[in-house]
Amino acid sequence: MAVSIGRHQIGFERTGQTANVPDNDIAKMMYYLQCVCTTIDCNNEPEIRRFTDYSKWYNLSTDEQQELFALCYALSPDVFNNKVFFQSDALSGNSSNEFYEISQVSSQIVAARSIVVAGQTRRVNKIMTYKMSWMRNYYLEPMQRLAQRFTKKKSRCTIS
Repeated sequence: MAVSIGRHQIGFERTGQTANVPDNDIAKMMYYLQCVCTTIDCNNEPEIRRFTDYSKWYNLSTDEQQELFALCYALSPDVFNNKVFFQSDALSGNSSNEFYEISQVSSQIVAARSIVVAGQTRRVNKIMTYKMSWMRNYYLEPMQRLAQRFTKKKSRCTIS
């Protein structure tokens, strides 16, 4: 799909693939983080990338699970909504989310797109559209359950 605006041409190409995410809160958070890294350039950072292989969620230690939780909290949808994440049932189609590559050409100049995340400028690779059911299933509800789980563990470890 392409849209022309004056001398600007903007192209949209669906690039999403089907994901088989295990029904586990840690796996869902790892998938959420993978979606973040699909939209912005963070796949070259080993400290983030190790948290994106959601098919191997069971390999994370409890400490790593808490690190993942903190990272996903810091990279919450609030940081990305209406920048690289867009709620749109229509653009998500039959999926609960969809990725798009966007190309913008203006008189032979390719516009660089970036976003500031945690004080660092990140290149935008793609955008993601989602349905609210996706946000609930892969971020809101797992984060809520994990927050309760990690809070309970901390309260059980009190020293008197």
